[in-house]
Amino acid sequence: MQAFGSDRVRSGDGEQIVLSSRLSKGWTPRVEKTLTSAEFPGTAVLWEERFFEVVAAENVKQGGVRYVLEPWRDNHAMRLTDRYDAETESQRAEEYRKDLQREAGRKSTNLLGVFTGNLPAVVQEELGRELGVLPPRLTFISILGTYALIAAIVLLCASYLIRDEFPPIVLIIIIIYFAIENSIRFLIYWTQSRPIGSALGWIGYMLFHFITGRGVSPFAKEKGWSVKITDAPDEIAQRDAFAMREAFVTLLTPAEQSRVAARFNYDYRRESSAVAIVLFLVAAVGIVSSYLRGAVVALLVAAALAAEQVIRLAAFRRGPAASVLRFFVRPFVRKLL
Repeated sequence: MQAFGSDRVRSGDGEQIVLSSRLSKGWTPRVEKTLTSAEFPGTAVLWEERFFEVVAAENVKQGGVRYVLEPWRDNHAMRLTDRYDAETESQRAEEYRKDLQREAGRKSTNLLGVFTGNLPAVVQEELGRELGVLPPRLTFISILGTYALIAAIVLLCASYLIRDEFPPIVLIIIIIYFAIENSIRFLIYWTQSRPIGSALGWIGYMLFHFITGRGVSPFAKEKGWSVKITDAPDEIAQRDAFAMREAFVTLLTPAEQSRVAARFNYDYRRESSAVAIVLFLVAAVGIVSSYLRGAVVALLVAAALAAEQVIRLAAFRRGPAASVLRFFVRPFVRKLL
């Protein structure tokens, strides 16, 4: 039997063939029969127009994998199949080379995140797809790097002040610019978990792209961002508005709650008790805090609010009950009435 690439082949026991390879081929060895499980044949390998079964796969200490193959037994069904020829081995070697390149690129991209995180967002997304890195992480690393640069410039300005000298106006402008831009980038990263580049990174990449013609265009839009999202129909918008404000509705008068129930799927028993308990707990905390601080007015207000919630919880057995807080929440639920 002929081996391909850097593989080595020799005869084993009986009709066995031992194939040594420096790269794993992903072949699955045979699983022997036990008292509780049936036998599962290994990968069926087509080698020189003949099928062989992988009966064993062993990692070699010096590196690589040693496979033991036997002629295929016709009483087994082929579940996993593969080929062993020059073309397939060439493809495996090429895939391994590309994997090494991707891994090296992934590591270098993460290590240089201080710089790559300043590239346009569409470029960071492209790096994420090609190398398997997380674009938001690159942005975060660059944000930390920029804050470190700002801190260094602040210390430099402090050294001027220690010498009774006014710092150069250029340094002050740089601090203000980077502080504002970096804070906006951090806010976008923190709230949206998406990559965002910097102005200097965008300008630098734009010059690189138009001079070399390499890479994705900085003016390109990320997939999905160009999709127009229309406003929700009125019925869905009203239903969503009700879902967001249902807890406030429980504080309205019974008549107002009845009007809301006529328009929406509202049942006072679903939220009223929970809202009243939460208000009671908040009022109880207010009572303790006001007593410790000696705030008489706040103590009376908190006590009145707590007493009201107890009365409302008892009244819920008969129907909805209003709260004095309805005057404060009514502007937020006016569209539901």
